[in-house]
Amino acid sequence: MADYFTLTPKKALKKLNTSDQGLTEGEAGRRLERYGPNELVKAKKISPIKIFIAQFNNFLIWILAIAVLISAVIGDVVESIIIGAIILVNAGIGFVQEFRAERAVEALKKLVGLNAEVLRNGGRRNVSAKNLVPGDVIFVETGDKISADCRLLEESNLETLESSLTGESTPVKKETETIEVFTGVPIADQHNMLFSGTTVTKGRGKAVVVRTGMHAQVGKIAKLIGETEDDLTPLQKKLATFAKQIGIVTIAIASIVFVVIALRGENLLKTFETAISLAVAAIPEGLPAVVAMSLALGIQRMIKKHALIRKLPSVETLGSTTVIATDKTGTLTLDKMTVKKLYVNQKIFDVAGYGYSVKEKLSLDDNGKLLLRIGALCNNSTLEKDEVFGDPTEAALLVSAEKAGLLKKDLEKQFKRVDEVPFDSKTKRMSTIHKSAKGSVTYMKGAPDVILGLCDRIFRDGKIEKLTGAQRKKIEKVNETFASQALRVLGFAYGYTRRPGKKMIFVGLQAMLDPPRPEVKPAIEKCRKAGIRVVMITGDHKLTAVAIAKKVGIQGAAITGEELDRMENPEDRVEEIGIYARVSPEHKIKIITALKNKKHIVAMTGDGVNDAPALKKADIGIAMGITGTDVAKEASKMILTDDNFASIVNSVEEGRGIFKNIKKFIYFLLSSNLAEVMIIFSAVIIGLKLPLVAIQILWVNLVTDGLPAIALGVEPVGKDIMNAKPRKTNDKIMNKSMLLRLSLIGTTITIATLGAYLWALYRGGWSYGKPLSDNSEVYIYASTMAFATLVIFEMFNAIASKSEKKILLSGFFDNKWLLLAIASSLVLLGIVLYTPLNKYFHVTGLALTDLAIIFVAGFTVIIVDSLYKIFEKKWRASQS
Repeated sequence: MADYFTLTPKKALKKLNTSDQGLTEGEAGRRLERYGPNELVKAKKISPIKIFIAQFNNFLIWILAIAVLISAVIGDVVESIIIGAIILVNAGIGFVQEFRAERAVEALKKLVGLNAEVLRNGGRRNVSAKNLVPGDVIFVETGDKISADCRLLEESNLETLESSLTGESTPVKKETETIEVFTGVPIADQHNMLFSGTTVTKGRGKAVVVRTGMHAQVGKIAKLIGETEDDLTPLQKKLATFAKQIGIVTIAIASIVFVVIALRGENLLKTFETAISLAVAAIPEGLPAVVAMSLALGIQRMIKKHALIRKLPSVETLGSTTVIATDKTGTLTLDKMTVKKLYVNQKIFDVAGYGYSVKEKLSLDDNGKLLLRIGALCNNSTLEKDEVFGDPTEAALLVSAEKAGLLKKDLEKQFKRVDEVPFDSKTKRMSTIHKSAKGSVTYMKGAPDVILGLCDRIFRDGKIEKLTGAQRKKIEKVNETFASQALRVLGFAYGYTRRPGKKMIFVGLQAMLDPPRPEVKPAIEKCRKAGIRVVMITGDHKLTAVAIAKKVGIQGAAITGEELDRMENPEDRVEEIGIYARVSPEHKIKIITALKNKKHIVAMTGDGVNDAPALKKADIGIAMGITGTDVAKEASKMILTDDNFASIVNSVEEGRGIFKNIKKFIYFLLSSNLAEVMIIFSAVIIGLKLPLVAIQILWVNLVTDGLPAIALGVEPVGKDIMNAKPRKTNDKIMNKSMLLRLSLIGTTITIATLGAYLWALYRGGWSYGKPLSDNSEVYIYASTMAFATLVIFEMFNAIASKSEKKILLSGFFDNKWLLLAIASSLVLLGIVLYTPLNKYFHVTGLALTDLAIIFVAGFTVIIVDSLYKIFEKKWRASQS
């Protein structure tokens, strides 16, 4: 492996058979085939076969399998085969759920990747980091995560944090000079190299990729980068525990059933089979898998709405969000900056045009051209064919300069940059140092009040004059006027010095318009109805922030970061403040802390390196996918791929919908399973022959716990979901209302099933206490009635489970998947009853009148459920 730190930039490029203009797309493609993707070798995936086998890793399934084998040995071969087939189908449904969840999560992992800015075909391109190859020339700047090992070619105040490789927590200064040592140079001392997995904390640079993937330094320690965690979510953990608790109760009931029936002298093997089948049917072992699939599919839907969730638990938290603290620029606004006004030489000039078009021309004197020149040179962005590489604000400055005939590339030849002091959120300014005919000159841009505070002179009418108090006040007044018109204002100055500081020369102001996104105002109104407060946090002038807030509908008082610093207890006023202006990233921590102290669940947006602590502290840290730094993205739990506030609101809505759907299918599964247990247990207690045998119980478990449950997991999000207050994080999935409701429905299904069974027995001439044989026509018909009644009632229960509020058949056709699942279950019931399979299921064909009676009776589930919902609504209203 070559030690590129010992080579000059020119020799490194030659060794890699490339140039400082990068590779062609064709050559990059050939090298990608040769070297492979720029990825670390991931842990071996669980194979589909292992996922399928894992479905049988259940104590009850093992016992049932043993019972089936014994049954086959003693002669019940066909029934054993059918029960075995049902076990396989159940395992198949579990496999599909888990496999789809795995696939969905894998798809997410591929999306949580980094991008890199490279030179290809002589022009800048944004490419996926996994497509980088040795010989690519890349650009890095503050906040970027470096995606491959590189030899530095150019740099400006470049520093990186290499703690992931070296353990050193302080940033390392980078330089291009060759290291004249050929062996034994540790990574920490390779100052002309950039390493994969490290972060740019300051400055910018240009470098050539030398090693990718597992050949990079990070590959040696096999550190995985940017992968979504596979841990169970808190919800899944709660459900797994809940399922175990149900399991313990169910096994106890099954044991009682076995003992009581055995004492009556029934066939022990048949009794054992039935008891175990009851336990298997009652325990919702598949709940965590169904939840995982529901979460993963929900996340896939969010991706289509421009929101990428990096961690599954965040979906649960989204539904509880009470405050969204959002940046202004690019999130509430279009982030398509256009310079609309100039203030120079004590005059205001209007600038025509919009966006990045330079068709409109601008005629200015020397003062105006100096203002635009500073904006073009104190600038790290580039504009190529209407595509921006870098900050949109800086791109707007390039456009205003080009309108006056000043092109950055021509200016850079005349005023060569020799140094730079990057923009810092604390100083709120940026400076660049250039060579000029008069020696070194510093150009500076930043917040008008900051720039003005550093100036003691002004450039006016082609001359440098002392900056008077009256002139200072007039500039401040113009700045306030621009800001009140929702314009973002920057101040510009220069000085003949290599040390940017005080005694600068003020030149003028450029005011930019960044209009609000049209979809933001309706989204904020939706938040208001949903009980979610929206708070704006911006570094812009207070008047600018207030003007934009008014346009988009954000309510509340407005304060500055300086005012926030003066507060002893920010939480005392946090409920009334809606706009925070002139804030630093440190202020964001204060704001989040104050909101969380008031028991709010906070979603906060950020894009810069210094935003990372605030993003981590927020309950939902949201990074900008377009303008956000890699550091911000890695600190976040969610990434907006379009930087749009409306996408946050869409995600909250989707998060609420996912949680509601999970509650729906949990309710359906538990109420149906409760009915199955109560039917068997009640029959045993009152001394009846079991109305359902093992094979029927397992079949009911298949048709009820399978397809309808999955279909309820993809129930469309209701239009009224954002009209309710946020869910509390400590809300239980199984609250008292839900327990009462499922107990009521479980009891209704139990009474109906036992009623149908007894009615068929008495109609066939049986009287209480009279023995029944397994093969008697009366018993088989009565058992069939119980079986069909249970299946049909549970199909109606699936319809009732669609909503916690809607009554009768409201919204019946909303979910096509549920209709298909119910139809499939009924077709399967018909196949079991009216084909030769019926003798293996110990059932027979029912008279059409009996089927009609069961269907009509089945509607009682809808009626009972609706009456409960009406009663609960009135009770809640009386309580409130």
